[in-house]
Amino acid sequence: MITVLMGAPGAGKSTWLEKNKTGKEHIYNTQPVRTNSEIDVNRFMAHIRLKAAQALEQGLDVVADGTHTRSDHRSYWLRLAIKHEIETKLVIFETPLILLMEANARRQYPASYKAITEHHIRRVRSMELVKREGWTTIEIVRRIK
Repeated sequence: MITVLMGAPGAGKSTWLEKNKTGKEHIYNTQPVRTNSEIDVNRFMAHIRLKAAQALEQGLDVVADGTHTRSDHRSYWLRLAIKHEIETKLVIFETPLILLMEANARRQYPASYKAITEHHIRRVRSMELVKREGWTTIEIVRRIK
């Protein structure tokens, strides 16, 4: 199974993952892109995608912890699932913008206001689109506080 987390920075994705992981899955995490300004983003992303694909080949489940508010980022996981003939789950974090900003203010490495609002808007706009993308299941996590 591939589980993909979708939501703006500060939406609660990593917190959800900590509460729901079994310890037997491969965790794909894009946080270093935000926390390390020296990183070669394209090289890093290629590396962690390769590691996730290798984990699937070894029979592990994969949880993709990233914003995934762009359809091309989500489609990568859907194509990989088709290749490996496995199920997918999209977990969407519906977090109000004010809560995103509050969570971001408490982070050691906060995201920019622009990045948060852009991801939030894309997540809102994608809500109908994701229903047609081919996910096996879609779960919505609504944060109200």
